[in-house]
Amino acid sequence: MKVLYIVPFVPWEIRVRSFNLIPRLARRHEIYLVSVSTHEPTMQEQAWIDRYCRKSVHVKQSLPVALAHCLAALPTGTPLRMAYCRSREAQAAVRRFSDEVLPDVVYVERWRALDFLPEAVAAPLVCDPTDSMTLYNQRLLDAGSWWERLVAWGEHRKFSKCEGKLAMRPDACVFCSRVDLEAVQAQAPEARFELVPNGVDCRSYFFKDESEEQPGAIAFTGRLEYGPNRHAAEFFLNRVFPLIQSEVPGASFTAVGKGAPRVLARYSGRPGFHAVDFVPDLRPFLARAAVTVAPLTVGAGVSNKLAEGFAVGTPVVATPLACGDLPVTSGNQLLIASDEHEFARHTISLLKDASLRRAIAARARRFVEGYDWEVVAGKMENLLEEIGSKHSRESGERALATTA
Repeated sequence: MKVLYIVPFVPWEIRVRSFNLIPRLARRHEIYLVSVSTHEPTMQEQAWIDRYCRKSVHVKQSLPVALAHCLAALPTGTPLRMAYCRSREAQAAVRRFSDEVLPDVVYVERWRALDFLPEAVAAPLVCDPTDSMTLYNQRLLDAGSWWERLVAWGEHRKFSKCEGKLAMRPDACVFCSRVDLEAVQAQAPEARFELVPNGVDCRSYFFKDESEEQPGAIAFTGRLEYGPNRHAAEFFLNRVFPLIQSEVPGASFTAVGKGAPRVLARYSGRPGFHAVDFVPDLRPFLARAAVTVAPLTVGAGVSNKLAEGFAVGTPVVATPLACGDLPVTSGNQLLIASDEHEFARHTISLLKDASLRRAIAARARRFVEGYDWEVVAGKMENLLEEIGSKHSRESGERALATTA
């Protein structure tokens, strides 16, 4: 099967979904990639793309033009996220590529990338927004900074009116959590929705040995340039970590992810705190930690931090928001905390009780094996094959009816 795969970024390790789906889909299918972003792929990124994609096209987006589109969209009903990605060059590239490849199915990741796909492309379409933008902006309104709330006010209003319309274009819409799925389904009950969660590579994130663990170490992982991760790290540093240090004086907290030293620079002198920029392998940092935390207060979907901690064998303390609709319960696969005091208590109890850490870690590992990327990619592959074959069958039936 030929899959035309369209993304509004260069697929790489920080883009967890495409980085894990593309290699697995490429085992049995031909992947033709169109990526659109303001920077060209690096040599390393291009080598990865060439390894798994039969052919690829990158369209470099002009940042001044993208910002001009956002400015023009302010008085309209178009969300800024959608306006930012408007690109005639990308549409033309996709049209040419589609005419050349004749794909069996088109896969588009994120709502904003739908703008790259001309209506003239007749192949069946699967859109993977991953998260609901209506829900995402609602949570920013509730817990974002003043400027984020200002932007979210307009974005929420616009997405609440257009997200359902966006969902009507694809043959199927894919979300990573049922909460997000249902938020959009309420706007477009007649559209088709499918649930395909994010996963974890259980072979790469193998279960740790007790000797790898450092007493009192706490870890947080994620791209700190992403607003919800920045909010989470700041919430923990401002309101939770001081409570922990008062009970566990030797506790340390390490934030690992792209942009961490820059985004969290004002905390650089905080005793016990360390910031580490992007690393190609998070497992050593997770394995060294006695506890990993997911203190998300804004965002949508399900946090990848849970699955990674579960797989490595480091117990997780998380907010309910970070759990999404995963079938987990506090005290079983992890500990869930609703405020800073409960978050601190749970973290302290794990830091002080090795047997509790081991028991939760073992249950979490068994649980997350059902979310291995091999399982998740299989679900996505089945959906793409179904949509593609259904369209091919219906096209054949129409052709027969025309000649009859």
